[in-house]
Amino acid sequence: MTGAPGVDRGAFRRNRAAKTLANAARQDRSSRTAIVLGGGAPNASLMAGALAAFVDHGVTFDVVSTSGAGALMGLLWLAPKGAAPRDALQAVTTMGVADAIYRWFPVNYKVFNKPGSPADLFRAALAQNPFLKVDPGLYERWSPYAVWSDLQALALATLTPSGLDAGSLGLCAPPPFLEDLIDFDAVRAIAPAFTVNAYNIDAQIIDDFDKAVLTADHLRAALAFPFIYGPYTLDGTRYYEGAVVDCLNFKDLVETHPCLDSVVVFDVLGSPDLIRMPRDLYDSWVLSLVIPLVKTAEDNLELFELKHRRPDLAIHKIAFDVPERFLPEVLDWSESNARRLFDIGYRAGESRAGFLNGKG
Repeated sequence: MTGAPGVDRGAFRRNRAAKTLANAARQDRSSRTAIVLGGGAPNASLMAGALAAFVDHGVTFDVVSTSGAGALMGLLWLAPKGAAPRDALQAVTTMGVADAIYRWFPVNYKVFNKPGSPADLFRAALAQNPFLKVDPGLYERWSPYAVWSDLQALALATLTPSGLDAGSLGLCAPPPFLEDLIDFDAVRAIAPAFTVNAYNIDAQIIDDFDKAVLTADHLRAALAFPFIYGPYTLDGTRYYEGAVVDCLNFKDLVETHPCLDSVVVFDVLGSPDLIRMPRDLYDSWVLSLVIPLVKTAEDNLELFELKHRRPDLAIHKIAFDVPERFLPEVLDWSESNARRLFDIGYRAGESRAGFLNGKG
C-alpha cells in the first residue's frame, strides 16, 4: 500500500482495527436521530438553505455528523458567532461574488486567500479597520453595496502579498475567517453530539473530531482539500479534508451510535448531474476537482447500504431539485447562484420538516 512514509499495509490494518475499537469504547446508545452533512463547495448553499428551514420549523437531531463544507454549515447552524442561526445560514449567500464582477473574473477571492506569513499579517492589519467590515444584511438587500463591497475586496486581495512558490503544497492559505464565523467556545455546549471527519495522512485513517475538542485548527484540518490547500498539521499529524476519502462518514456514525432509528443525509456531491461538459478551461479545472468526489459520494452511500446499514435503520436522503437550466452554474461562486441554491435548499428542507417532526 502506498501512502505516508513508514506506513505499510499491516500498519494500515492495525490502525483501522484500533479505530473500530475506539468507536466501540465511546458508544452512545441513547441517540435515535442523526443528520449527515456531506462535503461540498459553492453548492453548500443547498445545505445552508435546508438547515435554515429546519431552524424555522424546529427540526432537531441527536447527532450531527459532518464532512468538509458540511462541517462549516453545521457549525453555522449550531454555534454561529454574533448572529442567530437563521441569519448565519442566510449569510452564506454573501460568500459568493457579485455577478457584475464574477461574470468577468470567475474566482472567489473572498473565500480562497493567498498563502504565506506576509499575507496573514496583511489580512490581520486589514481586519482592524472597521470601515472594511461587510454588513451581511445590507449586502443581501442592496445590489450596489454588494458590488462595491466585492470590488473593494478584490482590490485588497490583489494587493495582498503572496507566499506561493514552487515549494508550496497548496494554492491557498488555510481558511483565515473561521473564528469570525463560529463561536468555538460555544461548540462544547451545543445539544447534539457533533463530529467532523478529517483524513489522517500519516495513519491513513479517518479521524473524527467531536465537539469536546473541536477548535478552528481542527476545522482547518477538516477542510484541507488537496491542491487548493496544503495538508494541515495538527499536533504533529498531517491531515486532508475527510470528504476526499469519505464524504458521508457512515461507518463511524453507526459504530459510535449503534441505536439510531433514522439518519437524514445531505449529499450535495453524490449526483451525476455534476458531471457535464465544461464551459471553458477554468470550468474544466473545477470539474476535475469535483468529478472524483461524485463517485466517492455515490460509493459511500452504496457501501453503507451493503455493509453497515441495519434493517431497522431508516435513511432519508434529502433531494435537492436544481432545475436543468441551472445545472451548468451549480459550481459557480456567483452571488446569484448562492441565493438560488439557498432557496432550493430551503424548499427541500421545508418539504421534509413536517415528516421529520413526526407531523407529516
